[in-house]
Amino acid sequence: MLFGVRVALHRWRRTIAWWRHPQHWATEYGNPALYAQVLAERTSPLQRAPDGAIAAYTDEKVQNLRLACRKVDGLVLAPDTIFSFCRTIGKTTRQQGYLPALELHDGALHPSVGGGLCQLSNLLLLLAVDINAEIVERHRHSYDLFRDVERTVPFGCGATVFYNYVDFQFRHRQAFPVCLHAVVEPPVLRVQVLANSSLPCQTTLVETDHRFFRAEGQVYRTNRIWRDITWHDQRPSERELLFSNTCRVLYNADDLVTEEAHV
Repeated sequence: MLFGVRVALHRWRRTIAWWRHPQHWATEYGNPALYAQVLAERTSPLQRAPDGAIAAYTDEKVQNLRLACRKVDGLVLAPDTIFSFCRTIGKTTRQQGYLPALELHDGALHPSVGGGLCQLSNLLLLLAVDINAEIVERHRHSYDLFRDVERTVPFGCGATVFYNYVDFQFRHRQAFPVCLHAVVEPPVLRVQVLANSSLPCQTTLVETDHRFFRAEGQVYRTNRIWRDITWHDQRPSERELLFSNTCRVLYNADDLVTEEAHV
């Protein structure tokens, strides 16, 4: 009951903020086939493990991702527009065809209508980094639930979302428009950024200061994520701090702890 009241209050505050502080949101759609270049592409497997809790509700999650991809596919970002995951996807309901799938709440996975969409927001975050977009709003889970399995990007590169007050937003800051292409192609989810112009730079994700530590009887994981920018003209390379992550570890990580510290 209290959780529902808190959610309603946060949603009301966000709705008022949208009304009082309008932004240049990305809302126009186009045909992805009209864009000749793939500026960036990211994929992730729809099912990471054949069994266990994290594999539950996979079919339902895939259905939710298909519906959400339809909202993202073809979205055009003109220069200086802001992509908002919550505004683009909208509220996920049974009436729209969304099904219960796993979401993280209070340190545990629970089935919730529209669950599983963080897989899409995670890829969009990586693409935003790839095209040197400005990260306007990003949140991550407060817990690390599982040991790394076939991780291809640094820990802490996720973007959790929960309509409408936990949003993921980025600003497109290139001088030309781009188009998003998102599709479920089993066994993967695929998302691309398309354009008719080339990027003026190349970006690389870099992780530093990664460690596990124990504080007050709990194990935590921490790191920092940077974006290295290499320009194609004569400008010097840059390093930008994107995220500093610290979260509680919920699995047995005693063998990974390297120090005792304070949170």
